[in-house]
Amino acid sequence: MRQALWEGRVDHQGTFFKITTSFPRQAQIPLLISALGEKAFRLAGEVADGAISWVCPVPYLLDTALPALRAGAQAHHRPAPPLVAHIPVAMSTDEAAVQGAAMQRISFYTKAPFYAHMFAAAGFPSAAAGSGVDALVKALVVAGDQAQVKKRLGEAIASGLDELLLMLVPVADEAREREQLIQVIASL
Repeated sequence: MRQALWEGRVDHQGTFFKITTSFPRQAQIPLLISALGEKAFRLAGEVADGAISWVCPVPYLLDTALPALRAGAQAHHRPAPPLVAHIPVAMSTDEAAVQGAAMQRISFYTKAPFYAHMFAAAGFPSAAAGSGVDALVKALVVAGDQAQVKKRLGEAIASGLDELLLMLVPVADEAREREQLIQVIASL
């Protein structure tokens, strides 16, 4: 990908694919790797321009992902690329409503084996079985009023996460909640 996008050419002679071609334009856009497990974060540190997490609890990102990303970069004598933390956000103080709305968004992930493995590594081994899901939702979702959400997002940035990829979890009024989240982002 880097050769194609950055240099405008590809010359690959592999076992399954052989290709030599050039492109009329170059685009030096960053190439980020989607990562869940420790090995994927390490690989991102070795070869990518960053790592994007998805539905990973912040403590897992700080205690497992970030050290792996940095170790991969250090092993290849390069600066550590950024870690982009995906964070679901609910603009509501109604805990029960947040739990319900968040479960609609993340229940799929608790059943997928690779996410279940990551959740177990993050300290939520029973989420795949259906128990412990409330604790997982609390660990994943930043919820509250605008001041509370701003504080928690600020703490996430200050903790060492490089960038935040925020996903609104609508609870009652999606348009109003989206506007509130935009206001929070603008104030950070």
